[in-house]
Formats: sequence, structure tokens, C-alpha cells
Amino acid sequence: MTILNLTRPIVFIDIETTGLDARDGHRILEICLIKINPDGTEETLSSLINPAMQIPIEATKIHGITNDDVRGKPTFNEFARKIIEFIGNCDLGGFGTKFDLGFLESEFKRTGIKYSEEERYVIDVQRIFHTLEPRDLSAAHLRYCGKPLEKAH
Repeated sequence: MTILNLTRPIVFIDIETTGLDARDGHRILEICLIKINPDGTEETLSSLINPAMQIPIEATKIHGITNDDVRGKPTFNEFARKIIEFIGNCDLGGFGTKFDLGFLESEFKRTGIKYSEEERYVIDVQRIFHTLEPRDLSAAHLRYCGKPLEKAH
């Protein structure tokens, strides 16, 4: 792994959910947080989360998490303080952070716990990857046809 030159810890987040839109009442089912400290040490906080609702079969087909898997696990409300304490004043990162952080914000709002991304750097590895590996017609043409696309519009 490349050495990160951190001035404060960064927490990388990944979640699994009951659906694609927190505004439609979908909930977090699983959360994994990995903190990388400036000295290179790592800490992890991970848990299945009981969404207090039935998991749609379409969601289970994507991530494999079933209603039986989350039975008896903490709800987000019960687990939220651990997440807040773990994140502290860290910067945040992940792959597709808009999705994950949007859900996290919705869940914290539902619990009434203050959470903010203000005064944090947010690094979205997906945006970096797509900048380095463009996903557009010109890039596809170059990759699969072996030559630049002339006069693309």
C-alpha cells in the first residue's frame, strides 16, 4: 500500500442497505469503518445493523444479507454512538462516498444525533478512479478499438 501522508486520521466507510434511497425510508444493514491513523496504525469498527424492517429480496440478492442475519443485531439507533465516537474528528473516505455518507446522514438525523461533514476532508476513491480511468465513449473506443475516437461529439 502507498504510504499516506496524513495530518489527522481518515475513516473509510462502506455500507450495505435495504435499498438505494435513504429518502424513501431505506436503511443501513451493515457498516464497516476502517480508521487509518497518521502513524499508519489501523482500527476497525464493523457490525450488521437491524433495520427494523423487512429486507427486500432484491437487496438480499445484491449483498446476501437476510432478515435472519440481522435478527438480534443492534439497530442503527443503538449503534450510532459507537460510530460517532469512532469517527470523531476524522476525515472521511470511501468508494462512492455520496451514497454511503448520504445514508449515514439520514440515519443520524433519524436518531437525533448531531453529525456533520463540515470541517472534514471527504475523499471519494471512485471519483479519483474515474478521473484516472475515464468511463466515456472516447475511453471505450480507445480501449476496445485500439485507437482514439476522431471527431467525437
